[in-house]
Amino acid sequence: MCMLQPLLYLRSIVLPWVLAIHTFIASIIIWTILVLRLPRSVADWAIGQYWCKTMLILSGIRVEVSGVENLPKDTGFLYLFTHSSHFDIPVMMAHSPRGFRFGAKSELFKIPVFGHAVALSGTLPITREDRKKVMKVYEEAEKRVANGEVFALAPEGGRRTGSEIKPFKSGPFIFAMNAKMPIVPVILCGVSGVMKKGSIRINSKQWVRTVGMKFLPAMSMEDVTKENLKEFRDGVREIVVKEYELMKNHYLK
Repeated sequence: MCMLQPLLYLRSIVLPWVLAIHTFIASIIIWTILVLRLPRSVADWAIGQYWCKTMLILSGIRVEVSGVENLPKDTGFLYLFTHSSHFDIPVMMAHSPRGFRFGAKSELFKIPVFGHAVALSGTLPITREDRKKVMKVYEEAEKRVANGEVFALAPEGGRRTGSEIKPFKSGPFIFAMNAKMPIVPVILCGVSGVMKKGSIRINSKQWVRTVGMKFLPAMSMEDVTKENLKEFRDGVREIVVKEYELMKNHYLK
């Protein structure tokens, strides 16, 4: 490890620049695919396999996936994922059997090229400080669920610091309830060690880091109402926390 330390440090410094260039090139490719109206599967491949999987390979990230059999096959649904790193979405996109659209802070849409590609791909612009705008975005996306689209939102809100799951917000659950789509909790464990909040250094302590991603069984929203929404939300969090605690000893090192 002592011999690798200088190389690890050098990689952690160089990688942000390498990944920025890679993301710029990927954005042009994805933008071109979407503008030419090529099949959605082509865009999903470019996003998941070219952009995201290459990011993980360059960053020395290996993903152990479980629970794929729990995913609905013929309907739209909502991933609710634990959120601790900028790499959460790349990990999910590279290893999700179905392409999905995620919620991203509205500032990302202002980045040249990348922001336009993100918008064209159907990403949901989330203005965290304006709940009314967020709920309007969810309302407009509900009709897309009927067409079988899959979405991903972080019920904790923004990225957390520390190893404890934050309280869940109601917004994503209201979206799922109104769209009448099932939810699939996704537990990501160990990804926080790749790139901590407030840092641009990437995977500076391990040459290859193994992280875990577990899809829990889909949960129906059919019987969820405004009256029992918070109880359902907190019950989902309890399940997520229990599973997360089981994964921590293996992936949080």
